[in-house]
Amino acid sequence: MDTSIATNKLVYNGRFTSQKTTGVQRVARELVAALGQLPQGSHVTLAVPPQNGLDPVQGVDNVKLGFGKGVFWEQLVLPLFAGRSRIVNLSNSGSIFRANQIIYMHDAAVFDTPSHFSWKFRTWYHVMFWILARTSSCVLTNSQFSRDRLAHHVGVPPERIGVVPLAADHLDHVTPDASVIDELKLTKNRYVLAVSSMNPTKNFQRLVEAFRRLNDPSIDLVIVGMKNAAIFGKAHDLSDAPNIKQAGYVSDEKLKALYQHAACFLYPSIYEGFGIPPLEAMRNGCPTLVGRAAALPETCGDASIYCDPYSVDDIAAKLRELLDSPELSDDLKRRGLAHAERFRWTESARLMMQFIDKPQ
Repeated sequence: MDTSIATNKLVYNGRFTSQKTTGVQRVARELVAALGQLPQGSHVTLAVPPQNGLDPVQGVDNVKLGFGKGVFWEQLVLPLFAGRSRIVNLSNSGSIFRANQIIYMHDAAVFDTPSHFSWKFRTWYHVMFWILARTSSCVLTNSQFSRDRLAHHVGVPPERIGVVPLAADHLDHVTPDASVIDELKLTKNRYVLAVSSMNPTKNFQRLVEAFRRLNDPSIDLVIVGMKNAAIFGKAHDLSDAPNIKQAGYVSDEKLKALYQHAACFLYPSIYEGFGIPPLEAMRNGCPTLVGRAAALPETCGDASIYCDPYSVDDIAAKLRELLDSPELSDDLKRRGLAHAERFRWTESARLMMQFIDKPQ
């Protein structure tokens, strides 16, 4: 691993390589890897904190830089050691002490759903976003919805923010591991799949209640990404629900198999800046039911059916409709595959470079 970035024009902020991989870190990793595949991206420099346990991005130059870690490294050390290079920040944060950067802001959730964040986190992101929206030479986000909400909250014209949609082809190279079907005691095409974090905006209380209203023991609900019934509260204790399976974290190989053999994918989120999981499902031939909220209609287009995410009755009714109609399911599979084909990381990377290279 090199330790010098003397004359590089762009340096990518690699703090994400030392963090647990969630949605934001996944996006940064896939974008950097895709940039390395572009003709002009053969020498992508990813600056990373000099600590053990880093997970480097393959195909690019991973450079250990300076000293320290975390916010301290990102705010002070990275801009100091990057010299005159422009810093590209892909994980929602960047140094407020450096101008002429590129910043990718994933959404305006910290403004729109403030109760879901600690006051320290809210305060820091309010300050950081306000400064970076004005001092960065290029501000990017992932949807028209996020662009408009960010512009509203940080007080800049929407035209100041470029839109670079995300993608869902990162599972293409993964070999599905169907052993998860037996591990969870599932029957192929007889389970509903839900994939998400424990963020309250994912709406899992209503999701579980809607599924229970189906009152159909022949259908299972599989929840991937969480394994803590406490999040549902006492009224949503899952210990007495044998057909609700909390899978917790699963590997990409098992996740791909779950997508491929599910009856449908249920995602009644009330707030998404973009929404990658429904596209993952579509790309793997799984029909989708999503909430008509925030950026999801923009992301999913006419390749999904929609529910009112605030109505348990509507979620349950739309889920029943999808499960009972093979014709609707097959139609959504076809539309979903065609729709998801438009969202590739190399296309996202190419569009991002067009914004970065645009004369200021």
